[in-house]
Amino acid sequence: MTSSLDPAQWDPTDPSFRADPYPWYAALREHSPVHRHDDVGYVLSRFDDIDWLLRSDAFAVATPSPWREVLAEHASAAMSRLGEHSLLFIDPPNHSRVRSLVARAFGPRHIAAMRPEIEQICTSVLDGLAERDEFDLVAEIAEPIPILTIARLLGVPDVDWSALHAWSVAITAVDELPIDFLALPAANEAATEFADYCDALIEERRRHLGDDLVSALIEAEEDGERLSHDELISMLMLLLIAGHDTTKSLISSGLWVLLAHPDEAARLREDEGIVGSAIDELLRFESPLHVASGGGRWPNEPIELHGVTLEPGTPVRLLLGSANHDPAAYDRPDHLDLARSGRPHLAFGRGLHHCLGAPLGRLEGQIVIPAVLRAFPDLAMVDPVPRWRHSFVVRQLSGLAVRTG
Repeated sequence: MTSSLDPAQWDPTDPSFRADPYPWYAALREHSPVHRHDDVGYVLSRFDDIDWLLRSDAFAVATPSPWREVLAEHASAAMSRLGEHSLLFIDPPNHSRVRSLVARAFGPRHIAAMRPEIEQICTSVLDGLAERDEFDLVAEIAEPIPILTIARLLGVPDVDWSALHAWSVAITAVDELPIDFLALPAANEAATEFADYCDALIEERRRHLGDDLVSALIEAEEDGERLSHDELISMLMLLLIAGHDTTKSLISSGLWVLLAHPDEAARLREDEGIVGSAIDELLRFESPLHVASGGGRWPNEPIELHGVTLEPGTPVRLLLGSANHDPAAYDRPDHLDLARSGRPHLAFGRGLHHCLGAPLGRLEGQIVIPAVLRAFPDLAMVDPVPRWRHSFVVRQLSGLAVRTG
């Protein structure tokens, strides 16, 4: 099917696009796979192009990142530190050094050890809703469970979850295309408060190392290298943002999709053997990030793609949400199939900047989403029309009222 939409008319700030971006993604893939937009840069929408670029060493994330330009002029020291030291915004060889150190602390042992914690958190949250006739699924399930998981990872009290959540919401509000300058003052304040929190946490852990991620990051060493204090804080900020916000999207969007597809929900409820493929299909079907994180990619040299030359210094944005619905990559991409196999999705990226926390996000989804379906077998949406967060970069419900039946 050929799209009748004209990519020249595409407006990424239009509320109708942000509510339902998929028709526009189809138009971009069909008619303008390397699309130039004055406020966004070049936009890639096809699976194969994005998959190739994510694996290519001909593109960088650090230079000249718009984050650096904006943060240098308008940001607090804490926000600037996030732009300078976060894995999202650094290239090799520094990226390789930092990632190897972090990967040691964020390895399979730590993730596997989190299962009982996540199951306990999930059970506690769902038990608290057992007598409720109605509740907001986002506020009551999708927000608290990932934040409480982060709190346990950091080894901090559960009571700190509301502050961690508030900081995450404020900081991520800036990550928009075009950049949301109105959100920057609140993001600056949140980043400063969270950095102060991390300072105290790191100093306390240096005195009393424990079996938590902060202690593991402090102890991580390879070839005599360790993470600097600024790198530690940036990593903790990234953990808070990526570990909370994207998992919140996975849980809330995933459950919304399943409530809209009751046959597939029943399939997952009855067959635990498909939980792995089911979570990956939900990640593909409604990807938490619709634009690859890191502020875009920047060519190191002139690159020609589909007759367009991408020059150094030109931002290239990668539409993960479009790639994951590309009919050239997936059979019937707009059809939900919880047992789907074949090409891996791009929801976690690919290559050098593949999401380090992907195993944790998958684990949370595999625990929480089936648990909700089992706890509330008659769960239904109060309003079938979804309320989406007004964002181009992040695909996330702002709320989802449900009744338990």
